[in-house]
Amino acid sequence: MNGKGNAVGLAILFAIGLGLVYTVWKMGPFSPAQSCDACHRPLHSLTKTIGIVDGSKEVFCCPTCALTAHRQTGQAVQITELTDYETDHRLNPTDAYIVDGSDLNLCTQHHVIMEMDKQATTLQFDRCSPSIMAFAKKESAEKFRQEHGGTLMPFQDLADTYRQ
Repeated sequence: MNGKGNAVGLAILFAIGLGLVYTVWKMGPFSPAQSCDACHRPLHSLTKTIGIVDGSKEVFCCPTCALTAHRQTGQAVQITELTDYETDHRLNPTDAYIVDGSDLNLCTQHHVIMEMDKQATTLQFDRCSPSIMAFAKKESAEKFRQEHGGTLMPFQDLADTYRQ
């Protein structure tokens, strides 16, 4: 091969290598997703949730947003990973306890909603409400519940209702 042929071959190999590195980076667990796949709100490290919807991995801002996908699409949602609100560590859903409906919701912002006649109105639906906070320890969930209200239960009790 001549010098031009070698240069073209190296350029092609380099381009293929860059493409593979990019693909692994985007598909890998270390991909820095910045917003929820469903509502496009910022991801919160303490409530980040991973799930499978219609065979595809999706990243959600919170467990409520993931479970709302089931209500809106009718597709089964399998939550594969939660985040422990107390420690910010990954959490297997089968081992998690949740507090459902507390007064703390990292996703919602309380802006005044105005009707056409400039009168304030109440929000009727927010896909991230009511809040669901996940915990590895039942004691931590109970302490949170006492401070912020809500209902404590194993996550599986809630998730089972979304598989039907």
